[in-house]
Amino acid sequence: MRFIKAQTEQGARLGVVRPDGVVELARDESRLEPHFGDDGESLRRLAEAIHAAPAGEFELDRLSLLKPVDPVAMRDFMVFEQHILPAWRQAGMSRGPDVWYEQPVGYFSNAATIGGPRDPIEIPGGSQRLDFELEVGAVIGRDACSVTPDQAADYIAGFLILCDWSARDLQFREMDGRLGPFKGKDFGSSLGPVFVTPDELEGRRSGKGYDLLMTSAVNGRRYGSDRWSSAYWSFEELISYSSWNSRLEAASIIGSGTCQGGCILELSIRHSAEEYPWLAAGDEVLLSIELMGDIKATVSAPTRGSWLALKNVGGTGPRQADGLLT
Repeated sequence: MRFIKAQTEQGARLGVVRPDGVVELARDESRLEPHFGDDGESLRRLAEAIHAAPAGEFELDRLSLLKPVDPVAMRDFMVFEQHILPAWRQAGMSRGPDVWYEQPVGYFSNAATIGGPRDPIEIPGGSQRLDFELEVGAVIGRDACSVTPDQAADYIAGFLILCDWSARDLQFREMDGRLGPFKGKDFGSSLGPVFVTPDELEGRRSGKGYDLLMTSAVNGRRYGSDRWSSAYWSFEELISYSSWNSRLEAASIIGSGTCQGGCILELSIRHSAEEYPWLAAGDEVLLSIELMGDIKATVSAPTRGSWLALKNVGGTGPRQADGLLT
């Protein structure tokens, strides 16, 4: 099943995307979250009810699309080795540190600033190095506590596109303090328009993910591409790790981290900063994954400057990646 949420004259309404791409909108239903909590049967019944008596049929691109879910928490990882290798090599390493291959590596981000698939993204004050990150997001359907990887698949309600916007200058400056990322990330993320349940993808299972094409573009120019199947860690492993000795709440989102060719920082290291400049006001970013639609975001200028209480103690300014790439 593939669900969307759209803004209508009657308010937000869920919709089901048919195989022919036409969306059937619900008459009353506006939230997917009440249908989480089981093995997906409640979502199946929801899709059947909408299909049986839709309020109308529409082309996907003619709808005012909203984010399909409202995550309560966000954890983001790094699972695509080919994405990170250029930065490791730039730092004089032939591969990543052992810890990256032994356990998933991730961080918490800010669920309160997650936008929808057509929302603009504002450059945060004080940054001149705004970047996008093309990722897959998994939405958790029920609370998980210390689940094993074999158990974790039953906790996935669905998948969608995730963009983890990054202010690279802020990010790497604060990470000089041996903590973070924090302000370089928490100003905004975006969710794609189509929420895809796992059963819809089963025939595309490959490696640690699914054989789905992921592409990025800026101002109509294709930037990079990858396939989800190239991931080193699976979402089942990410969910298990997140929940171990902890509690992973229903309606949380887990990010895969950036795919190969899925951000400017990686591409500028592979090629040059001149070929892949940082995002600027007016730029149009397009991020796509097969079966999941796309994020279309316009970059806008900052409305405020740097943090007002910043102290100048004679340190160095923001630095380049130095082997860090998330």
